[in-house]
Amino acid sequence: MNKSMFLKSDQERASQEADCYIYCISQAMDHFMQGDYVKASCYHENAIRSLDALDQMKKDKQEIEKAKLILNQISPEMIIRRMLS
Repeated sequence: MNKSMFLKSDQERASQEADCYIYCISQAMDHFMQGDYVKASCYHENAIRSLDALDQMKKDKQEIEKAKLILNQISPEMIIRRMLS
C-alpha cells in the first residue's frame, strides 16, 4: 500500500485498516471453504468497512491538497486589495 495516498496523520490508521482488510479477506476465505457462509459474510462486511475507511482517508487528503492549491494561488496583494475595497 502506498502510504503517500494518505495524510501523515492518517498513515498509521491507514496501515492498520489495510492489515485489517487483509486479515478479514483471509478469514472470509477460510470460512467460505469450510462452508460457514454467515461468518464469511461477516468478515467480508468488516473488509468493506476497512476499504471504506481507507477511501475516506484518501479523499480527505485529496480535499486538503485541493484547498492548499487554492490558497497558494491567492497572493498577499490580492488579499490586501480585497480588504481595502
